[in-house]
Amino acid sequence: MNPFGDLIEDLRTASQGQLMLRAAVLVSVLAFAVLLVLSGESTLWAVAVLGVLGAFCALNPHTVLPAAIMIYGMAVWWTGVPDPFNPLALPAALSLLLLHTVCALAAAVPAQATLPRELFGQYAVRLAIVSGATTALSLVAWLVVEAEPPGGLVALLVGLLALGLAVGVHYVVVTARPGRRPHESGVG
Repeated sequence: MNPFGDLIEDLRTASQGQLMLRAAVLVSVLAFAVLLVLSGESTLWAVAVLGVLGAFCALNPHTVLPAAIMIYGMAVWWTGVPDPFNPLALPAALSLLLLHTVCALAAAVPAQATLPRELFGQYAVRLAIVSGATTALSLVAWLVVEAEPPGGLVALLVGLLALGLAVGVHYVVVTARPGRRPHESGVG
């Protein structure tokens, strides 16, 4: 039995929605790789490894590969980009968020099935909320660094306040819908 043969057969018989999600996996990983090269002193080996991992992830998105790519991406960003407040850090973070979201959607149904619109809508709302919160927190962090406050405690408190607000908004908008209990939200 060839495990790659089964995965390739899954990909060959996949629905159009699944093919688009798996293409989005590749696009998000390659976008991160391009941003990595543009923003730092990373090597082309890091990009090559990301490309190979991205291809395997597109082939098999319902494994640990998305998490491995995100951990590897954060590690090579941390070691290869000298300035943590690089302007390309936000688009890079959003590309990893997109990777996570499309892999979760691709793994939600079998490859041959079409993705339910309700599920797609629910993930679109979650993606919008998390990307908005990420953008807001990045802007707050950038403003605090640019303002050069006399103490680091202010930056910490502002960041924690923004994070608390983001979690509260997520809970109200996504988790606690009227008439539903949080554990009955349908999809994890």
